[in-house]
Amino acid sequence: MNPTLSELLNLIKQHSDAQTMAVKVLPSILACVGADNGSLILLSGDRVVHKVLATKETFAQVSEHKLQTVLAEGLAGWALRHRQGGLASNTELDERWTSMGSTEIASAMVVPMMSRDTVIGLIAFHHSTRGQFRERDLANAAELADTISPMFDIALLTESTLDSLTGLCRSATNPSAVVDWQGNVKVVNEAMKMLDIAWEGVNFSQSLLPRELNVVTIQQCEWDEPRKLMSLPFHAHVIPFRGFGAWVQLTATGEAVST
Repeated sequence: MNPTLSELLNLIKQHSDAQTMAVKVLPSILACVGADNGSLILLSGDRVVHKVLATKETFAQVSEHKLQTVLAEGLAGWALRHRQGGLASNTELDERWTSMGSTEIASAMVVPMMSRDTVIGLIAFHHSTRGQFRERDLANAAELADTISPMFDIALLTESTLDSLTGLCRSATNPSAVVDWQGNVKVVNEAMKMLDIAWEGVNFSQSLLPRELNVVTIQQCEWDEPRKLMSLPFHAHVIPFRGFGAWVQLTATGEAVST
């Protein structure tokens, strides 16, 4: 594997959430093709779920209307619709180009991030010199996108799974909590809060759940039958989603699990 691509993968592997991955990897991606700046947008269908802009301006300063205009009418929108990279060697002469920020961009290209035959993101490369980017640069950018896309897809799927579990947890009547695969307690519903054995925002090891469940890590919470808690009159039902997290729900002794 190309040393540059290998370094990018190693950089991404150091992080688990999609937004942090995008922030950390974008400068290296831009440097690989000699771009002055650029952006990385992650998508869920036609919805933008994460965005990173590698300029002095931030996405907070870019209106939602302008972002949607770029995705609908600009070079990014063209790449999204055609599912292939788009090159504008001279942005002044390319009718697909729509400026998103105030930065002077004379040459640009956008490549889609594809995984499972789906566009999960777009990477834009900008330069202040006209004619800076050529077809070979577009090919290199596409190769970079192909290499990192699966890892971003996994991160986005993890977020989606955790979001679904969080919704189930909050609506459950029995004491429930969602813990990600790294052991971070993502959500604790009101019934679980009343027991005061798990708290949102802490690590699984910092709660009282390991003691009550007689485990050390969330990865060990894989059992077929409900497990009796050590000191409380409840049984624990744990549904693990390997690599993503686990949903922990408690039922009073003799009660059936319900959501």
